[in-house]
Amino acid sequence: MKLLLAALLTLILSNTAQAGANESEAAVARILFDADMENASYSIRRDGFVDILFGPSVSDTEYAKLLDQLKTHPDIPGVLPGRGAGDYCPIRR
Repeated sequence: MKLLLAALLTLILSNTAQAGANESEAAVARILFDADMENASYSIRRDGFVDILFGPSVSDTEYAKLLDQLKTHPDIPGVLPGRGAGDYCPIRR
């Protein structure tokens, strides 16, 4: 019986973590889309935390604005930001 309860708890926690990751994924995608930001690369951890890198040509102002939006979004439990060594898309002028 204890083994069954442990397996059930593991399944519930796994599904909850995946749901959190899905919510984070949707929130990050929406924020980047709304900002027309293509010069970023990100991944979502199972717990919903976001690892994100912005290309070096993203202005400091835009970088700070996007980080603020990501960090304050209720569906994103945490953000680990950084700057990449190269851009992730061609720069449009």
